[in-house]
Amino acid sequence: MNTIGKRIKEIRKQYGVTQEDLGKLLGVQNAAISKFETDRVIPSESNIKVICATYHVNYLWLTEGEGPMMETMTTDALVEKYMAGESPVAISIMKAFAKLPDEEWVKLRDIIERVKREGHP
Repeated sequence: MNTIGKRIKEIRKQYGVTQEDLGKLLGVQNAAISKFETDRVIPSESNIKVICATYHVNYLWLTEGEGPMMETMTTDALVEKYMAGESPVAISIMKAFAKLPDEEWVKLRDIIERVKREGHP
């Protein structure tokens, strides 16, 4: 993929999104998406940022074609990103949960199921 337009089209196809859907997301007509994809119009910086944030795309890949397509983030960074503005206690708990191995998740699920069955508040 050597142009931003081709990379936008690749993202759209990978996620099964129509030009109309992407246009709605960006607040533009689907004709504008067609122009982006054929490199007749370069998307605005704000549109690029929305695409990157929505589809977890690496900004440098989308704009320059460099690096991996998908954004790579640590588990802690992902929790902080998606829980921005939440309680620091909630964030630290979610970070700990995110690092649990599968066998611990099974134990946690079993505890939750037992609490539901026994009717604890």
